[in-house]
Amino acid sequence: MQEFLILLKLGKRDHLEALRQEGLLYMNPLAYFSKLELDAARADRLEGTTRIIQPKHVGEFKFSHPILGEHRVPPGDLAGPVLISLNRIASCNIYCMFAITKPIDGEILDARNLEFGDSFVLILNTQEFINRMNKAAKISHLAGERKLVEYYDPEEYSGDTGPFRKSSAFAHQNEFRLILRPGSDEAIKFKIGSLVDITSPVLPLSEINRILNFTTESAREAGLLV
Repeated sequence: MQEFLILLKLGKRDHLEALRQEGLLYMNPLAYFSKLELDAARADRLEGTTRIIQPKHVGEFKFSHPILGEHRVPPGDLAGPVLISLNRIASCNIYCMFAITKPIDGEILDARNLEFGDSFVLILNTQEFINRMNKAAKISHLAGERKLVEYYDPEEYSGDTGPFRKSSAFAHQNEFRLILRPGSDEAIKFKIGSLVDITSPVLPLSEINRILNFTTESAREAGLLV
């Protein structure tokens, strides 16, 4: 099977019209999502961390302080995993999209993704979209990076996290992220120019499973399968 990447942006109609007409990418700081409480689709307390350590994966935690001295904490005394955040890694602004990387013979979206808004836009030329993002970032003297998100078990995983790893509780989002550095504590309204020529019209999200077809048969007909 050949690799392919199809991107969708889910959201509110007016935001997606701005994306098409102006190439407006509204990019929140990574840590923003850890502070949300009432937004079930986006809230993630682990966002903004750079490493997670499960208590069961270490023998003992040792903390040193120049005044208070050294303290040792048995793993059993911790209520949950230790979360570490290094600003030089976590400081970035992100733009999130839904990615399709293989044929889908069932429904394209999990129902939980309908919480993102009322509409969606399909990127018709993924590489050109990324090219325009990179060009705009260079002009603005920003470093751009993009990658599929990897999902981990938050009860078992110890290791690096950062902007491209998330809890498996969000695996249904099939996320592809674009990030910019250096990061800003405020949202960045990043414009990459009109995308009308490489995007679909804004379409109703509730109809996505009826409108789009990314089945194995259609992928084979498009030459995406060998």
